[in-house]
Amino acid sequence: MKDKARTQTDKTLELMEKEISRVYNKNPALISVYKEYKQYMDMVQERTEGLYKAYIDESDKNIKLDNKKAYMDAIRALTIESADYRKLVKKIAKAITKVNKQALNIVNGAMQEIYVTNYNQVAVDCEKVGIKVNGKK
Repeated sequence: MKDKARTQTDKTLELMEKEISRVYNKNPALISVYKEYKQYMDMVQERTEGLYKAYIDESDKNIKLDNKKAYMDAIRALTIESADYRKLVKKIAKAITKVNKQALNIVNGAMQEIYVTNYNQVAVDCEKVGIKVNGKK
């Protein structure tokens, strides 16, 4: 059976989880950068689609290896070697950092209540088993 502290803690944690979820799902900057990233990756897919198809459809092992290398080189050029892509990744990191700070503020705000509630419950539990708390039985 749950004690009062656990019940209250569960309620607080559930509210905290909902608030954090809302922060991540509704943040305009994060939504915007996600859309921008999706558009960029759609562009990468469009530009490399022919190379991918050539790689997948090839039956000759040697040509298939060459096609795979060409496809991977194109992907690399449009992503990790691309200044535009690196700029987008920095933008994503910045947006996520801001949202993480908001989520952390929610957690920090709830922790004091959770700590106090559970700390006080320890005294109640001690008294139930006959342990003196603050000089009282």
